[in-house]
Amino acid sequence: MHFSAFRLQQAIRNREFTPFYQPIVCATGGEVVGCEMLARWLHPQKGLLSAGNFIPAIEATGLGGALLRGLADEVCGDGQDLARSAGRRLMMTLNLSLSLVMTPLFRPHLLALSIRLEQAGMTPVFEITEREDIRAFPQAAVFRQLAAWGLRFAVDDFGTGHAGPASTVADRMIARTVSLARC
Repeated sequence: MHFSAFRLQQAIRNREFTPFYQPIVCATGGEVVGCEMLARWLHPQKGLLSAGNFIPAIEATGLGGALLRGLADEVCGDGQDLARSAGRRLMMTLNLSLSLVMTPLFRPHLLALSIRLEQAGMTPVFEITEREDIRAFPQAAVFRQLAAWGLRFAVDDFGTGHAGPASTVADRMIARTVSLARC
């Protein structure tokens, strides 16, 4: 599907995007330890659209930050409800593109979101997607700076894109965990 930048901006303004939460389950104990926030589009004509239908267009038009900022209040409120229901701190992962993390003007928003999620009782982890080759982003210092600010990173769906055992992900990014697409 193709969506114009204008239509995507309109959808963000109209709050047509909504967060869905996929449980993260401990492989050894079977308990829920957190969730992954997945953006979905409640499109007025096409119905519920999964991220694969719109995220490439969001990223191509540079609207990833606007989408995340548009979802932030709901995600933080939901995080607080989830942590309260669980009676403990839970992890929440959110997917980000490398381009977005490398955008200097977005980093304060990323830090603010991390702080808000922490205050809501969640442990935020930002999963870097593999749609872009990390070798195209030589600024490893950016990840060190963000990690020094307390941000946590993981590699999303490790091995399905540009990252993998032979890549330079570990050298360029401070990732504490990797997420596997399938076990």
